[in-house]
Amino acid sequence: MRKPDSPIKEVAGYHLAECIGSGGMGDVYKAYNSFLNRFAAVKILYQKEFAERFKNEAYIQSSVNHPNIARLYEYAAYGDKPCIVMEYVEGESLDALLRRKGKLSNEETENIIRQIVSALAYLHSNGIMHRDIKPQNFKIQFDGTVKMLDFGIAKNKYTPKLTQIGFVVGTMEYLAPEQFQQQPELKSDVWALGVMAYELLTGYMPFDASNPVTLRSKITKGTFTNPKILIPDISEKLLILIDKSLRINPLHRISAAEMEAVIGKKKQQTNSTPIPLFTSSYKKWLLPGIAGFGILFFFGLLMYNNMPDKTDKKIVNEDSVSKTQIVDDKKNSSTDTIVKAQPAADINDKKIIISALNADNAVLIFPDGTSQPLPYEMHGKDGDLFHFTIHADGYVDRQEEVQITPHRTSYPYNLVKINN
Repeated sequence: MRKPDSPIKEVAGYHLAECIGSGGMGDVYKAYNSFLNRFAAVKILYQKEFAERFKNEAYIQSSVNHPNIARLYEYAAYGDKPCIVMEYVEGESLDALLRRKGKLSNEETENIIRQIVSALAYLHSNGIMHRDIKPQNFKIQFDGTVKMLDFGIAKNKYTPKLTQIGFVVGTMEYLAPEQFQQQPELKSDVWALGVMAYELLTGYMPFDASNPVTLRSKITKGTFTNPKILIPDISEKLLILIDKSLRINPLHRISAAEMEAVIGKKKQQTNSTPIPLFTSSYKKWLLPGIAGFGILFFFGLLMYNNMPDKTDKKIVNEDSVSKTQIVDDKKNSSTDTIVKAQPAADINDKKIIISALNADNAVLIFPDGTSQPLPYEMHGKDGDLFHFTIHADGYVDRQEEVQITPHRTSYPYNLVKINN
């Protein structure tokens, strides 16, 4: 629902219905225009220091027109507060989808990456660098259509200099090696998409470490486990795409247009009815399928009751890493229960490390008001979900949500500096 301290009820004819996102710079509302009979997402900026960045986001998004990019309807204002009115996208964010499913199939991953590649190739052909390709910035609709949502740090040739020298823009796990040298380019987006493809398909980050220094070292060396070891039946298309995307030297890295050629175009349907990503059922197979499942379930239950309790594990030896990675094959179910960080109760508890890369005085604030200095270890079980805010003097607050999974051990964040 609308935040109780917000005096804004309507922007450009759109009545604000509920707050669907919030951060240090402002809020995002689901809104409805009764005259146009249309829903929209309305972003309201509260930090005046970011007015130029906000205007740049609106300018770039208004200049693009692609089926996999959310449309910008209007750039408006409420008093002295700039507002962006954009297409409201129903569906599930890709990071939420990944949390729910653990990892995706070849077919699902190809369907998602194919659409993102199409949008990225379009942006790059127009000289636009996105700079923040990651699952949180995409939604998948119920018919399988993927939409790019956020252009907050996007850049084109007309973008004014909005970042201080020496300040790295983006999310660290998805940064390309050249970005640590403040030399981002279009192919930096390609690297990020390669990281994302790896993550969606395997459920693991290609570059993961318990501290930012080690993480940066792995990225700059291009050190990661071959996805074929984790997913033996990985499709040839995805294997090539990941391999050619995660090349340290951008000159040797595939371009977005070349990625589009590798992944292929979407197959044409014989009718206009879309095929959903999540389900596809046909009446003539439904009853036999249910009957067959019941028989298999019955015999499976008998076999299960006579089996010893054990968890199968695979040992993955990394050619380029001097350690052994243990991959638990047992699928972990996720939960929506929000918990507070607790000390480790036993050796079976999992831990994740939260850190702020560019702010020495950062603290983590929980919903109950308690705080901890960063870096901070959170302990819990697989599926435990944490909500928190990262605060540091001189930086914009960053609200985050993370879940303990066997796939990640650290969450390093870059904070946005005020007056940059």
